[in-house]
Formats: sequence, C-alpha cells, structure tokens
Amino acid sequence: MPVTISVSQVRRALYQGAGFSGAQGDGAPSTAVLGQWFHEGLGMLVGRDSPASPLAQLAALDADLDLWKQTLVEHAYTRFVGPRLTREQAALHDAAPQVLAFWQAIQAACHWLAELSWGLRPQRPSRRSIQPAPWQTLADLFTTEEPLDCILHEPGWADSVRLVGIADAVVRLSQTGAWCAIELKLGQTCPAADLGQACLYHLMISKARATDARGGTSAPAPGDAGTLALVSFRPDRHEQLFTAAELGSARERLIDLIGKLAGVEMLPSAVIGESAASTGGPPPRENRPPSVREAAGPTRQHLVLGQGLVETLAEYGVSIALEEPVIAGPTFLRFPIALGRGATVKGVTRFTPELQVRLRLKAEPFISLDDGRLVIDVQRPDRETVWFDDVRAELPPPEPRTGGSRVPVGVNLFRQLVCADLAKPEHAHLLVAGTTGSGKSEWLRLAVAGLIMTNTPETLRLVVIDPKRNAFHALGDSPFLWRPLVFPDEHSAADVLIELAEEMDRRYRRFDGADSFQQVAAKSNQPLPRIVCVCDEYRDLISLNRDERKRIEAQICRLGAKARAAGIHLILATQEPSRDTIKGPLDSNIPA
Repeated sequence: MPVTISVSQVRRALYQGAGFSGAQGDGAPSTAVLGQWFHEGLGMLVGRDSPASPLAQLAALDADLDLWKQTLVEHAYTRFVGPRLTREQAALHDAAPQVLAFWQAIQAACHWLAELSWGLRPQRPSRRSIQPAPWQTLADLFTTEEPLDCILHEPGWADSVRLVGIADAVVRLSQTGAWCAIELKLGQTCPAADLGQACLYHLMISKARATDARGGTSAPAPGDAGTLALVSFRPDRHEQLFTAAELGSARERLIDLIGKLAGVEMLPSAVIGESAASTGGPPPRENRPPSVREAAGPTRQHLVLGQGLVETLAEYGVSIALEEPVIAGPTFLRFPIALGRGATVKGVTRFTPELQVRLRLKAEPFISLDDGRLVIDVQRPDRETVWFDDVRAELPPPEPRTGGSRVPVGVNLFRQLVCADLAKPEHAHLLVAGTTGSGKSEWLRLAVAGLIMTNTPETLRLVVIDPKRNAFHALGDSPFLWRPLVFPDEHSAADVLIELAEEMDRRYRRFDGADSFQQVAAKSNQPLPRIVCVCDEYRDLISLNRDERKRIEAQICRLGAKARAAGIHLILATQEPSRDTIKGPLDSNIPA
C-alpha cells in the first residue's frame, strides 16, 4: 500500500532546510488570514459564474487596457475586499501594514489578469465566424485550486509513494496541448520552498498526463512537457518562468527528499549486509528513515477558527494578529500570534474561558511560549485518528541482549512519535488516568504492543493485572507473559506484586557490584528480561478491602523506590485520579 505524503509536508521540510527565519524573502510580511483571502480573491476573479464574473464584464467594454484594469480592481474591492475589511475591521486594527500590502497585491493581480485577457482578445473578428470574448477564453484557460494526486515509485524504493496536493492554478491550451502550472504567493515567503512546492505541482501534472497517455485516454501532445510559473506579489508582481528541462535536476532532488520523508528509501545492500553481520539483526535505527503519516496543512475551517480567536479577544480589548505558519497536528491546532499595541501575555491568558465559550471549544485553549513566540493551542474540531501502523516503523529494532525500553506515548504536533523510556529515572514507572471511555485500556494496549515490537520473550516479560477480564484477552497465550493473566477475583493482586518484589530482591543479590540488570546480563552472557507490570483499573484493586489496599500500597512503595535498576517497572491506570487514590505510594514513587 503506498505511503501517502502531502506537498505541504515536503514544503515544510524545504522550509526547515532553508533555515527558517533566514529563509524569508524580501516581500512585505502578511498573515495567514490575508493569505487565504488573497487566494480566494483570485478564485473569484477568474471564476466561471458568467455573467456575474468580473472577467465577463470585460467583453462589454471598449478595447482599452487601462479601463480593463480599473474595472477588475473596482469589482475586486466592491465584491470581495471591501466587505471583508468591513466585517473584520476590529480584528485587523493592528495589522494595517499587512492589510495595505494585501490590497496592493490584489490590485497587482487584477492588472495581471487584465493583461492576460488583453493578450487573448480577438484581433480581427471575421464576419463569418464569431470568436469567443476574452473573458470566456481566459476562464476556459484557468483552473484554480485544482486537486492533484500521483503515484511515485523510484528504483531502490521499498514501496511506492502517493503524493497529494492542491495547485493554485493551472493553465491549459486545448488547441496545442500546452500547459503551465502556476504557483501564487503573497508577501514575505521562502523562495527556496516556494520554488520546490511549485516544482512538485509541475511533477504531479506531468505524471498524470503521462498516465493518461499510456492508458489511451488522451494522445501525447507537443506541450505535454509543460512549463512552470512562480508568480509572487510582494505586493508588486514578480514572475519566474521555467521550462521542463530547467526543472530536471530540481525534480530529482525533490524525489529523493520525498523518498526520505516517506521512509521508503532503501539503504545500499552493502551497508545492510555489514550491519546485519555485526549486530545479527536489522540496521541501526539512526540509519533508517522515519515513517511519515499523511498530513495536510490547515484547512479553511481551521483558519476561520484562528480568526475567531482574534475577533473574540478584540471584543475584550486585547489586540492580536495571527502569524504563519499555522500548525495542524492530529489533535491540536497551533496558532502563533503577535501581540498588538498594549496587549500583554497575561491579558491573553486571562480570557481562555471566554474563548472556549464563544468559540464552542471542547476545552480551554492552551496558551504558552514557543521559541519566544506566543502560541495558542486549540483542540481540533475534526481530530484525526493515529493508527499503530502509522508509528510502528519509528520504533527501534530489538536489541539482542537488553531489548527495548521505550513505550510509545503518542505523536506530537509535528506528527513525530513521542516515547517514554523506562530506563530513565523520570519514566521508570507510569500512571495513566482518565474517565470511563477516555481510552485508558486502548492506550495500555498500545504501550504493550510497542514494548513487544521492540523486544523478544528473552528480553521482555509482562505481568498483566486485568480486573475487567477483557482488556488483554489477546495476550492469554503470549510467550511474553511472566505468569498467566491475573484476574483479581481469582488471584490476589497483592500476591503478584509481592512476587515481583521478591524477584527484585533476587536480582539485586546477583548484581555483585553491577549498577543495573543490563550489566548483570552482559557479565553472564545471558539475557535477563525486563519485567513490566501493567495494571488496569488500579482504583478497583485498592477498593476491595483495607487490608488488601495496605498490602498493595506497601509493594508499590517497594517497587517504585528501587525496582528500576533491577529492570522491573509499573504501568498503572485508574479512572479516578482523585487525591485519595494518588496520595501516598503513588504520589511518591510513580514519577510519570
């Protein structure tokens, strides 16, 4: 199954490679909302909703280029720019320079479209034939916001890659078959990332046309190679035109980058052979590319939510402006913001309850500083599901003697896997809390699956306490079990924990000057398995009776204090993380 990767992911990698802040162009700064408006405005100008389309009005005017430019500018302001500026006046109060640059760019775009129409106008109409009006010709040429999708499979790749994205505009000449991919940019962008992104759209159109030609759906035309136009408004217009031949070397580098990002690029056989011979297993993790999950950029719904933050705070007298880039993680949206005149960080944080109520959020937004910038993290209304298959490739391979100690926790805003390392003191034992139905048992299964993926039965053994009797049914015959599944209504959980504490003591007697169980295993030349005790519904265990609770808490206190070096760890889950449950041994000995 192809690995899916978006053009926005590749652009983000290009942007990072260009050095972030050092990659900015020399254009006037803009905001995410104004950038969205700019593309929507161009879509309105070249739309095909005749006869209301602004370009439709050009057919009824005299052949005067200046008149055509003026007409398009008037339509753009009356029908698009003016109403939005009036509606969002309060939110844009402190973004006057950006708004001015946006309006200048819209005017430059109107002049550009008028010039294109002027070049396509009928020169000498024949009495016997009626040529189409300029606006009809231009509308037929232009396609805006065109979804693109292609499959890439290069020699040496372990799998194919599906590349998806939305091109700003594509121009096609039906008579000659010639076409041009157009990438439109506003303000202070990243030239290297802009060109790379535009080149990707050119690549995707080329692949699609080649597939059609092979499938017989269309015949190859002289213009199949296509061209690429990068048109930026800074706010004045700057155009760069590239032929297919000029894009050849850039295309090869982009395909290599896509292979690395998607995790399908294979290592040379010689390197794999050397690694396998020296370690007896797969190549080291640092030599393997990470897997990448499908990730699209922020949608229009997300940008509207960001603008709602601006408007709501403006109503309370706090002036902010959205900055780029807006980050769309699987569960959260991160909006970088700039403080307006007189606004303070404290003034923003005090209104988080109002933001939740006014924007109908499921939880209050998180407001924090990230690399010196103020950011607002908001739960996505359309949160995504991250599957275990999406992250399993990022787990390290099993180490023959010591196994793996990393427990997958989840993915961050950038969709990178985050793990807790049981070998570290701060992660030696874990407490999982959440209300009924919030996903505790599902997360515990994820943790167990991650540990099994990075170990063998010689390096990992599990102790599973399952009060519900159904959370870990699939592990019933697993060779990873240290002892059979523990059901508290049949076997005392306190007795199981006592056995673990006795095993801890036995291991310490074997240390003979060693600092950890890994050193013991290395000296004896035999694997000494790490033991992880997973317990669901901890609150239910300690609610049985007072004597049982005391016995359980006593063993947790012993294990929590000194079991890490012996390679024994606790992962406890409870649906009632009250002070009564967490106090005492858990509060003192469960660090994470």
